[in-house]
Amino acid sequence: MSRAFDDLGPYGGPRVSDAGPWPTEPESISPSVRSTPMPIAAIATALAADDAEERRQAAARLGRADVAEALPLLLRALGDPDWRVRKEATYACHRLIQASSPPAVEGDRPAASPGVAEGERPSAAQVLVGALLDALRTSDDVGLRNAAIEVLGYCGRDATPALVGALAELKGDERKLVVDALGRTRDPAALDALYAALAEKDDNLRQSAIEAIAGMGLIARERVTDILYERLSDRDRFVRLTALNGLNGLEAPVPWRVLSQLIDDPILRPAALVAAALAESPEAPRALVAALATARGGAFAQLVRALARLVEGPLASHAVDALRAAPQEVGARLVQAAAASPGAGAAEPPSWRGLGADPVSGRAQALVLAAMARAPGAADAAVQAMIEPALVETAQRALGLLGGEALPAVLAYLERHIDPDPDLWEGLDDATAALIDGAVAIAEQRGREGELPQPAQPDADPTLDDLLGAVRRSVKSPSTLVATSALYGLAKIGTADDFPLVVSQTRAISLPVARAAESALAGLSERYPESARALARRLMQAGETHLAAAIVIEALGTADQEEIAFLTSVASVGDVRARRAAVTAIAAAAGVSALDVLSLSLADEEREVRLAAARALGRLYASLSDRAGDERTRARELLSLVRASGEPELVAAAAQGGAPFRSDPPWGEAGDRLSAPASIDGGEGPMSTSGMSGGPPSGKVL
Repeated sequence: MSRAFDDLGPYGGPRVSDAGPWPTEPESISPSVRSTPMPIAAIATALAADDAEERRQAAARLGRADVAEALPLLLRALGDPDWRVRKEATYACHRLIQASSPPAVEGDRPAASPGVAEGERPSAAQVLVGALLDALRTSDDVGLRNAAIEVLGYCGRDATPALVGALAELKGDERKLVVDALGRTRDPAALDALYAALAEKDDNLRQSAIEAIAGMGLIARERVTDILYERLSDRDRFVRLTALNGLNGLEAPVPWRVLSQLIDDPILRPAALVAAALAESPEAPRALVAALATARGGAFAQLVRALARLVEGPLASHAVDALRAAPQEVGARLVQAAAASPGAGAAEPPSWRGLGADPVSGRAQALVLAAMARAPGAADAAVQAMIEPALVETAQRALGLLGGEALPAVLAYLERHIDPDPDLWEGLDDATAALIDGAVAIAEQRGREGELPQPAQPDADPTLDDLLGAVRRSVKSPSTLVATSALYGLAKIGTADDFPLVVSQTRAISLPVARAAESALAGLSERYPESARALARRLMQAGETHLAAAIVIEALGTADQEEIAFLTSVASVGDVRARRAAVTAIAAAAGVSALDVLSLSLADEEREVRLAAARALGRLYASLSDRAGDERTRARELLSLVRASGEPELVAAAAQGGAPFRSDPPWGEAGDRLSAPASIDGGEGPMSTSGMSGGPPSGKVL
């Protein structure tokens, strides 16, 4: 299980050398001021000045002084009326502690106070611990006390023995301050004293102790977890809340029998709902779903977040079952929450207001839950969410979860937005294109599952028939995005009747639309080969459809002599796009007999045709075995010409097709240099040509 708070922050260990960096110091004081020594008398004079900034500058210089000599001034600065001076004094203490702290040694622990061997000079931490504890005993200055706690905490385990002793000695509010300091040390050895403080009668002391214990969860996880579990039944509500929050921070699951007693308490509910998302009992999702029916405001948002987390974990199936078995009003409230406009402050119930709820993420989570519940109106909410960029991915997921149930809502939207008038779809073409993609994916999935007839019989199902009609009308949309999505959709769910429409779009003015039509034509040809073969014969008769004929033949993968003659002719005299398609097609359909055509096309005046020829040649060479001696030699000779051409793009295209320029010895060092722009595997085996094989129905275009 992932841990959400593995970074220990500035308190990364139990002693100074392990504690991590001190909090960032203000930039208003330059490093030179902090690092330049200054006579102690001058610092004392500056600390007595009326100007707070002058006093702050003086406090910064204390970090370079001798700790014993500077101690009275440090205490004065730590109790200064201005908080900025006090903060600068804590930074100075930090620098003194770090400068005198020895490296951490495994198992090393300072002796109890005073903890200094005879003749040994005490460290800065030891000097400060004694002085600051005396200040806690004698001073009523709140600022000094708070600053003292901060410094004592950063002393780490060097301060623990003295703090434990002071806890047993002091009385009243001073004991709470000592508990705070023990928690700040991040020393596991302090846990015994902190646990003992939980048995005290003083609620303030007990509350500080449980906070300190929870803060040590990452450095003593097992012991802290046991203590926090124990305190879930504490008499003090604040102690229970802190313990529950601590367990949530450690992502430690709480048994549902315990959580069920906490979740009805308004104070404990937020933390209990977070814990419910980590629960391992099937009862948790059922209880959370039941609570959705009446929750208001922030409580509703918390429930949604908790359930959204459950559906991503091991209890996902139980959460989905609970959502689908819930009363209709639960689904209706989820749909209402998902459809609420950001910032509109949806009327109660429900609402995303309160407790830091993020309306966008909350709406996204509610939409997914509504789709899982198959709530009435969930499809309409998902379609509407598709228009909002921040919710597009969530809306697509919701539509996928709803499956065929979402098709009527999608079709209703398409009927309203597929129109020749650009004003009706302006600004919505992204959403319309995405909805076409989603509806096609749903239809494909249902076809694979046998819920719908295969696309060859669309009339047998009105929904698929309506979808095909909408997709066909979208092909001629003035939006390039919508038209290309529709063409790719026809490649997947279209029928043989769509050949004429797709062929007409291969001559579209918009190049993206034309390329999408090429891919769609290839996809349909692979799905309906008999109709495609007859279509190719008809397309070969007119010059304007030579491009389409070449695409169909390439997709079919075989060609008779008449078709090969046709491709040979088009490769030399057709328009640029037709020549490019003919070159690719003849290499795919005619094999080694295409080498003569490829040889001529490598010298074509158009870059697009040359690149297609080089790519086809590389692919053809990679497909030849060592037994194809003469053909392989001929292909190698042509590839040598490509290498010698000095055109890096041409070499890269051949390598992309499968020519092993890097490892095949005849290519030499020049070939290595020329083929550097492309990532080419070694050896002579076929290389990955993802997206390069002719006419995939996936919509990828050469």
